[in-house]
Amino acid sequence: MALLDMVSELTGVLPGLSPMLAQKYVNRALVDVYNKRRWSFLVTDGVLVCPTQIVNGSASITQYTNTVTLDATGSAAIASQLVFGAVPGIQQMQIRFGSSPTNGQVYSIDAFDNTNPAAVILTTDRVVVEQTNIASPFQIYRCYVTPPVTDFLTWESMVDVTNAIPIVGDRLRMTSAMLDRRDPQRAAQGLAYFLASWGGNRIGDAFTGATVPNATQNQSTPIYELWPHPTSGQTFYCRFRRRGAELFNPTDELPSQVPETLVVTRALGWYAYPFAQANVSNFPTFKGAQWPSLIIQARSQFMELLLDAKRNDNEQELQDVSARGHGLRVGVPFGRFGDMASLVIDANFLQSHLIRF
Repeated sequence: MALLDMVSELTGVLPGLSPMLAQKYVNRALVDVYNKRRWSFLVTDGVLVCPTQIVNGSASITQYTNTVTLDATGSAAIASQLVFGAVPGIQQMQIRFGSSPTNGQVYSIDAFDNTNPAAVILTTDRVVVEQTNIASPFQIYRCYVTPPVTDFLTWESMVDVTNAIPIVGDRLRMTSAMLDRRDPQRAAQGLAYFLASWGGNRIGDAFTGATVPNATQNQSTPIYELWPHPTSGQTFYCRFRRRGAELFNPTDELPSQVPETLVVTRALGWYAYPFAQANVSNFPTFKGAQWPSLIIQARSQFMELLLDAKRNDNEQELQDVSARGHGLRVGVPFGRFGDMASLVIDANFLQSHLIRF
């Protein structure tokens, strides 16, 4: 059933309910359904590209300003990342200054000006604190990454297929604060095998609405840090979960795993019927109905329909996982960050212990 059909059903059940409000109720109900389960259709995949670092040339920096100018060599080295459609593009990359990676802080590149191709000007997300230097060595690479989609929920796994590096389990559950304790100077570089949550994109300039540290992403977009910083060049195949998209066009349809009756019943029991109950005096057609009973009935029916939808979703791809309790967890504390423990585990051991993988 398309969005138009569900809106028509709501307005048909409740004459006087505006189509625009009915559409809002349908989408609210749909979001509620998305949140009731880790649906199989919300698992998808994508690619994250971290190119090999750029170190050719030098940069002219002035302390406590946020613009830097690359020399002709450096400008030529980044030229391929300045063109439209470049992957990942210069505004998805970071820059550091100094002769050693332990000398400089990490700055995100917000904007660029290549009016003069031999002297490209880069704008950083905050002022540069390193000493003024008209010919500072630099590194440009990508260590901060954003999800490939706007309705991103959580990572399932990331795999560097070329180098056989999986980032799964606890390797996906770190924070940048944890990295601060382990590697405050971010001196570890090469191939990344951990992912840490960095924070959310935010509005850096209240007047222009520009966001930092990533000017190409919306406010509140989650940002993640790869560690060690990937300077050798890596491409990750990613699997992740989405929150789910709302319906906007009249012909937009629900995912096949979500019955239209489930969404309509949710919209009635939690939004449309309560609206009618609160506006009996404003709409003559709403008078005389037993709204509390209708609300209870719709909510009870929704739970039955939800169980059916979950069961059908499990038939296609099992999503429910039985609780494993608090038994021995492989890798913690015997292993580190989700690695398999160095234990001898045979059939007798498995049958006599509660194991949590």
